[in-house]
Amino acid sequence: MHTVIWEEEAVKKSILVLILAVLVIFAAGCGPKKQEKTGPFAVLEDQMGRKVVINKLPQRIISLSPGNTEIAFSIGLEQRIVGVTDFCNYPAEALKKEKVGGFAKPNLEAIIALKPDLVLAGNMHDTTIKKLEEMGIAALILSPASLEEVYASMKLVGAATGNEEAAAKVVAGMQGRIQKVQEKLAAIPAQKRVRVYYEVYSKPLMSAGGLSLINEVLLLAGGKNIFADVLEKHPKISDEAVVERDPQYIFFPKMHGSEEIKGDFFAQRPVWKKITAVKEEKVFGVESDAISRPGPRLINAVEEVAILLYPDCFK
Repeated sequence: MHTVIWEEEAVKKSILVLILAVLVIFAAGCGPKKQEKTGPFAVLEDQMGRKVVINKLPQRIISLSPGNTEIAFSIGLEQRIVGVTDFCNYPAEALKKEKVGGFAKPNLEAIIALKPDLVLAGNMHDTTIKKLEEMGIAALILSPASLEEVYASMKLVGAATGNEEAAAKVVAGMQGRIQKVQEKLAAIPAQKRVRVYYEVYSKPLMSAGGLSLINEVLLLAGGKNIFADVLEKHPKISDEAVVERDPQYIFFPKMHGSEEIKGDFFAQRPVWKKITAVKEEKVFGVESDAISRPGPRLINAVEEVAILLYPDCFK
């Protein structure tokens, strides 16, 4: 008799356990589901202080300036770049991309036809940006005026495209190379650093002022820009002003057709024959795009100029 009662109790307990298990499974299935991430991919402030909302990870990117293009390629976006300007000539892969017109006046129709989800613009593209944003196309303005701001541009593009790690690596590499140059130049006291003139244009005569990226490159390379006190980017100057400030080195932008320019080119200007750099033939062409574009090759220009100014420090 007791055995029968025990068996009945055991069966009841088994049934109760089974019912509880079913209830637990049912409750789990009917409970709140895990929430998927919603909202935009990124909300950023660009270099003109604008709030930019990027709804999804950009897969089709257009660059509206050579500097922006170099930044984008440097942090690994080459496969996602679908369009660049007619002047975007570096790296070589940029020449193979679809063209969207000039730097100052890009072709809006060409941009739209490429169906971008992100446009890397400049501070002169207000009209284009307005029309793009009216169509729901995100536009990020990069406007770096110093090397630190170039670093910030790289990090900004990295954040906008999900390539933060690559951007940080490129920035760290540039900073490391700058540090090495500074270490090699550390033994040269300020009073012994050489006077430098950089000629931006010859007609009209223009140089690099204190607000230019070129001025920063010359400074980091150990030179003393003779027009650093002129607080403009590319001020117009006079022959007499150059002669009076007497640079020990002269640099000019080396472009196609200019490779053969030597000191005698500047010596053909009558009053320039008095200048130390001309007399001593310390006149050099440097890579024009590297020294003037706000991009990763600025460090190349720093190294190039530093080696020309102080070759003994880099042996």
